[in-house]
Amino acid sequence: MDIHVGLDDADSPHGGCTTYLGYLLASYLRRKNALFLDLPYLVRLNPNVPVKTRGNGAVSLHLRLDDSDLCDVAWELASVIEHEVETHGKTSPGLVVASGRAVGALSRVYERALSEYVPLAYVRELLEELARRGEVCLTSLRGRGLTGSAAAIGAFKLREFTYEVLVYGPRELGARLASSDEVFKEVDRRYRPYIFATYDYVEKRTLATPRSGAPVVLGLRGLSPRLLVEALSIIPGASRWILYKTNQATFAHLRTKKNISSLKPYDSALVEGRVKGSPRILKGGHIKVTLCDHTGCIDVMFYRETGYLRHAARLLRSGDLVEVGGGVVPRFGFTLNAESLRVISTSPEALELNPLCPVCGRRMKSAGRGKGFKCPGCGFKSLDLKKVRVEHARHLEPGLYLPSPRAYRHLTKPREVLGLSPEEEIPEEWIR
Repeated sequence: MDIHVGLDDADSPHGGCTTYLGYLLASYLRRKNALFLDLPYLVRLNPNVPVKTRGNGAVSLHLRLDDSDLCDVAWELASVIEHEVETHGKTSPGLVVASGRAVGALSRVYERALSEYVPLAYVRELLEELARRGEVCLTSLRGRGLTGSAAAIGAFKLREFTYEVLVYGPRELGARLASSDEVFKEVDRRYRPYIFATYDYVEKRTLATPRSGAPVVLGLRGLSPRLLVEALSIIPGASRWILYKTNQATFAHLRTKKNISSLKPYDSALVEGRVKGSPRILKGGHIKVTLCDHTGCIDVMFYRETGYLRHAARLLRSGDLVEVGGGVVPRFGFTLNAESLRVISTSPEALELNPLCPVCGRRMKSAGRGKGFKCPGCGFKSLDLKKVRVEHARHLEPGLYLPSPRAYRHLTKPREVLGLSPEEEIPEEWIR
C-alpha cells in the first residue's frame, strides 16, 4: 500500500525542527523495511503569509508498506512524534497520513499554499471529507501544521526540484561550522554551480549554516544528490544527515500571473505593467516604484537588502515595461515586495539640446526669449534653428534581475543555476 506522510510546525525556539522530525521518522520507517517511493520532501510554501514556521517549510515521506492499515500507521507515527516533539506554545504540529488516492485532492492545497493564504478551516474540511472516504487518517484536527502537512503530500511527485542535504548536531558543532569559512569556500570552489548558495563573497559570510544553530547545523543545496553526499566528506563532524528533494530554488511560488486589481494580501504573484514616474529613494535606501497595468496601480518596494535587485530598480524610468515577482504584504499600505524583476522593454531616454552652430560646429546658446540662438565661438545668430532631441543608451537592459545572495529566500532561484537541470539518479545512501 502506498502511504504518504505529511509533517509541519514542529519548530521550537528550544531546538525543535520539522526537518529533524522528518529525519527521525524516515530513520524509523527504514528500520521497519519500508520501501520509499522517492526521497523525503522538504516543501517550501508561500513565504509571505503571516502564520508560518521558519522558512515556511513542511516535510513529507512517500513509501510503500505491505499489509499495513492506514490508521495503524498514523497512530504509530503519532506516538513517535509525541515522544520527539517538544511541547511549546508556538508549536502546533500537524500529521497527515494519506493513501495514494488522496494525493490528487491534496495537490490543490499545495498549489494554493504556494502563492496565497489558505484558511485552516478549508484544509480541515477537505481532510475530513477524505477521511470519510478512507483516503486519509487523522490523529488530530487541532494542529495549525495541518495546512503544511497536507500541502507537502500534495507536492508528490515534484516536477521542478533541487536537493538539500541537512546535517544535524549540537550547538557546539553549529558554532564551529558557522566560523569555518575556508571549508565552505572549498566546497564552493569544487562544486559550484551544482552545489550553490554556499558562500557569499561580497558579504564574506557562509550561507550554508543556519542562524538558529541546532538541531540543523548545516544545509548544502544543489542539483546533484551524488555531489551533495560527496561534499559531506569535506565537512568536519557531519555524521547525522538526510538528503531531501525540495522545491527550493525553483521560484515555485512565483508562477501565478495576476492583474493588479486582483491581488490580495499575502499573495505571491507575477505582475506585469509599466513604470509610472521615477523611482523614489526612501529613508534607509529602499526604492519605491509605482507600477500600473490596465486595471490599476501598485507601489513596488525594492529593499536595500536585496542589493543587485535594488540597484536595477534605481535605473527604471517612466514607461518601462516590466514584470515583477513578489509578495503582497500590507505593512506600509498595500505594496508588492519585489523578489525578482524582469525588464521586458525600456522606454527611450532623450535630452533636448541646443543646436550645433552651422558655421563652426560648437553648441549654441540661447540668445534670450524669442531671440533664437547665438554661437559663443563665432558669434553666428539664428532665429530659425530649433532644439534637437537626442536619444541616448539606457544603463538598464532588458533581462532578468535577481537579489544579491544575502537576500535569497528558500524559493529564490540563483542566477548560477538558470538553465541547468537537476540530476535524477538517487544515491543508495541518502540518510545516516
